[in-house]
Amino acid sequence: MQNLNSKIIAVVLSLTLIIVNTRISYSEFGRRRHFLSHGSSVTSFGTGESVFSAYDDPASLQYNPSLMVFFPVNAVSFSRFNLFEGSSHNSISAVFGAEKKAFIGISASNLSSGNVELRKDIFSNPEKVNSVNTWDFVVAASCFINFLNVACGFSAKCLPRDLNFKNGTYAIDGGLSKIIDFGNVLKVKLGISAQNFTVSRLNNGDGREDGIPIIYRLSFAFIFPVCNRFKSKDTINIYADLKREDGYTNFCGGLAYIIADKYTLCAGYYPEHFTFGIGISFYSFILNYAADFGNMGLINRFGLTYKWNFKKSDEFSDELSKEAYDALNKREMNFKNAEKKFVEAKRLYDNKEYLRATDMLSAIVMSCPDYELPRDLYEKIAKMMKETAYSTNESDFGKLTYAKAYVAYYDANYKEALNEWKKNIGFVGGTEEIKDYSKKIDTILKLEKLEEREKKLDMQAREMLKRGIEKYNLRKWLQCVKEMEELEKFVSSNNFSKTLEYCNKAREYIGKSVAELSKSLSVKNKTTSQSEGQQEEKVEYDEASADKKYAEGLVLYAQGKYYEAERAWELTLRFNPRHHKANIALRKLKNSMTNSSITATD
Repeated sequence: MQNLNSKIIAVVLSLTLIIVNTRISYSEFGRRRHFLSHGSSVTSFGTGESVFSAYDDPASLQYNPSLMVFFPVNAVSFSRFNLFEGSSHNSISAVFGAEKKAFIGISASNLSSGNVELRKDIFSNPEKVNSVNTWDFVVAASCFINFLNVACGFSAKCLPRDLNFKNGTYAIDGGLSKIIDFGNVLKVKLGISAQNFTVSRLNNGDGREDGIPIIYRLSFAFIFPVCNRFKSKDTINIYADLKREDGYTNFCGGLAYIIADKYTLCAGYYPEHFTFGIGISFYSFILNYAADFGNMGLINRFGLTYKWNFKKSDEFSDELSKEAYDALNKREMNFKNAEKKFVEAKRLYDNKEYLRATDMLSAIVMSCPDYELPRDLYEKIAKMMKETAYSTNESDFGKLTYAKAYVAYYDANYKEALNEWKKNIGFVGGTEEIKDYSKKIDTILKLEKLEEREKKLDMQAREMLKRGIEKYNLRKWLQCVKEMEELEKFVSSNNFSKTLEYCNKAREYIGKSVAELSKSLSVKNKTTSQSEGQQEEKVEYDEASADKKYAEGLVLYAQGKYYEAERAWELTLRFNPRHHKANIALRKLKNSMTNSSITATD
């Protein structure tokens, strides 16, 4: 199937190049600019009027109507371009999703000259104030062709015009587009379109006819994911269009950095113009602005898009989607709470309250393991305290006793920590933080019992870690995961000084075991006798690990990372082959991926 798709793409691109390559010239001399030469998308103008940058802007149907297929939601957009001498370009567009990846769209654009005074000569008073308006009404439809794995779309235009008298014409557009997804590495978007390829001529009323230009576009986009704070995906986007109009082939191109699919920074170029754009997504709205710098000055372009969900009758409109988005919302809320606490931990760090900061950072890491910044700051503080405590050149008695007490406290040597804090209080007065921690150890926790408890918990945790590592070395991956999760549960519930240290070790071996399990998925259908690594199939079911892996798959699914979700649910079934929800989710996802290569944006 992949070879067939590659051949189809090659044929499509070849035909397009034949169409646009009759004569390539980059000269702008004598070039005619028409009302239809530019579309209405502010998003597109921000990246040099490159088409694929407007993948979620309904105005994109004026460039290539097939792009509507990739819209994940219904949407309506408004745009306004303030031009020169009171003239403006205004537009409204909407896209609606129907059943089985069929879409319809409508658009209306107006180019207005503003008020124009009509005089007999330059010295006479104006006899009349008039305005010139050109209109563009579009109705479009698109669908996905499963056997070709390509989206197609067509649109019909009505072009009434108000000059000295009313007249008008019609035109038809068409386009094809395709997305090729290489997982976490790259996403490639390809498209071709022909605007006004069927058109009647426009009578100017004086015996002359005004031709409507036919515009061909060959569009590309390359999307590179990058990791940000929480390992969710930002993207670097490269766009390029070849545009053939009036015998000239022009290049349009742009760059964009999209943060968490909410914030966009972009820049671009189209003939004689450089552009800059920003986009902000909030709730169900997207606000876009593009600054267009040309030889006539700055043009400000503003756009507002409103999005809302539509219900599909395919695999994505069921209980699985609801559960997946609930899991994603819960995860995002956890991250937001962690961020707030991290701000407070940084404030404590800046105030040199390292004990309080360390305890808060430890709590953040325990509740939100994917948040890496608290872990980095935690390690930075621990390293700094150790260097100061063991330094022979530290002359500041307060800093030295604080650091020695810090190291002793987190090594569970509470007597030494208390002794150092008493020195600090006696010689330099101490701080409220030191006094609180001294009281905590001296009067509330009962020192001897606390140390005894710490040693006992450390011994139990060390033994559990040892058993888990033995299982890993014997290639018993499932049993290793189970042992390490028990270790995590044990140290988290008891919460002693080395809790985070043991949790980090447990997560390390859980990650390594899951990676080994993932590698073994490719051989799960073999009928030969089980190898040493395949003996895992005989161990008892691990329902807790299965549920945890299933929840991870839900979050990935809600983020549109279908390949990763598939792997997570396959691992779920390795932990528990009878996991009913994972079986259903995996079957629906595989059916969806078989029927279509369309994936939601990251």
